[in-house]
Amino acid sequence: MFNWVVFLTIIAICIPGIAFFIPTIGIMYESIKQKLPATKKIPSVKKFILISIIQTFVFISIAAAFGTAVINKVNLHAPLIKAFVNNKSIWLALQPKLIHTIIISAGGAIIFLMVYYLVVRPNLDAQTIKCMERLRMSVGIWGRIFYGGVVEEILCRWGLMTFFVWLGILFLGDKNTMILWTAIILSGVLFGIGHLPGYLTFGCKKTPAFITSVIGLNLWAAIIFGWLFWHYGLWAAIIAHILFHLFWYPFDLYYQRKSLIHKTTKHEGTAI
Repeated sequence: MFNWVVFLTIIAICIPGIAFFIPTIGIMYESIKQKLPATKKIPSVKKFILISIIQTFVFISIAAAFGTAVINKVNLHAPLIKAFVNNKSIWLALQPKLIHTIIISAGGAIIFLMVYYLVVRPNLDAQTIKCMERLRMSVGIWGRIFYGGVVEEILCRWGLMTFFVWLGILFLGDKNTMILWTAIILSGVLFGIGHLPGYLTFGCKKTPAFITSVIGLNLWAAIIFGWLFWHYGLWAAIIAHILFHLFWYPFDLYYQRKSLIHKTTKHEGTAI
């Protein structure tokens, strides 16, 4: 039987993420508008934001509905949400494996950042780096926590990964490790591809290095989130995703300030 309370709870926890992402939608609108010919008309910014919100809600609703419908059949879990809707202790649902989740997430985030700053970033062109970092800073820390940490996990783990596990069971008849890893990888690749349009809208150059790095880094993150979802439940994937952003945000702040100092120094030098 379909659990409407779980479904509506999942929708509800996505609302803050959508709200915090609205300013970024507005910035995307301006980027799109600047690239279009002056003769081509596009909807007003308010309509564009409204359409984007509706579209996001549709995707979230599909992911939430599908995950809710099949989660028990594929033997994946959302213990925190179940505890909440059943009026049980959220802490008791959160406590098991919490330390393990934090350690795994922190380790995954450190590897992610080392690869990005030591390998990926030095091999990307300046324009792409600037646009990628501008997009991430436009989302802000709360957007990263609530949109990245919650909304993206509902879409990619609760929705996509669950769908691929369900599909594998449908064809092979039983859940096994191969099905779960295939689901993690497929949903991870799509998770990475899903980040490309936003970056390209902000002006990133469509180079092989850029595309490979975006998909590859997001796939690594998705492997961490997917494994935690598989073993510990949806809450673990959400916490891991949030921790990735909390680890990353100070680095983006550092490079943003460094860029502003460089611009100020350059401007003062020109003025002299």
